[in-house]
Amino acid sequence: MDSSTNPLLLERLERLERSNRRLKMCGLVTLLGLAGVSAMGQARPPLPTVEAQEFVVKDASGVVRARLGASQAGAVLSLSHDGGRVSLGASGGRGQGAHLAVTDPTGRVKGLLLLESERVGLYLSPIDATGPPKAQRVVFEVSSQGPGGFAYFDRNGQNRAWMGAVSDDGSALVAVQDASGKPIWKAP
Repeated sequence: MDSSTNPLLLERLERLERSNRRLKMCGLVTLLGLAGVSAMGQARPPLPTVEAQEFVVKDASGVVRARLGASQAGAVLSLSHDGGRVSLGASGGRGQGAHLAVTDPTGRVKGLLLLESERVGLYLSPIDATGPPKAQRVVFEVSSQGPGGFAYFDRNGQNRAWMGAVSDDGSALVAVQDASGKPIWKAP
C-alpha cells in the first residue's frame, strides 16, 4: 500500500464507523421506544371478586362488631356495640321489604323502620317496638291503599290517640281514647 491510498482508506473507515454508531444509536432508541409503548399499553388486571356467604368484622380483642351476610330471605347487615349484641340491623329481601332495627343492650328492638310494598312504617317504643302493640309505643304508618297515620298505644297495648286518613276517599280522623278504648275527643 502506498501512502496516497492510506488517507482515503482512513477516511472511508471513519465514515463507516460513524454510520455504524448512528445505526446502533437508532436501534437503541427504537428498542427503548418499543419497550415504553408496550409498558404503557399494558392494562392493569381487573381486581379479583371476593365472594362469601358472610363477612365478619372483629375488633382487636376479637369481639364481632359487624356482619354482612345472606340468608334465604335476603341480605342482612348488623352492627354490634361493646357488649357484642346487635345494636343496629338492616335487612332486605324479596317479598319482605326492608327493615332497619335499633336495639338496646338487651337485644330488644326500640325503633323499627319498615319498608314493604304494601306499607311503610316507623315504630318506636321504650320497651319493644316489634310485634302486636302489647307495650307502650308510637306508630307512624302509611298503607299503599291510602290510609295511614299516627297512633299512640299505652302500656297495656290500648290505642290512646290516633290521627290520620281512614279511607281511600281522603277523609281523616283525629281521636283520643280513654283506657277502655272509648273516645274522649274526636274530630270530625
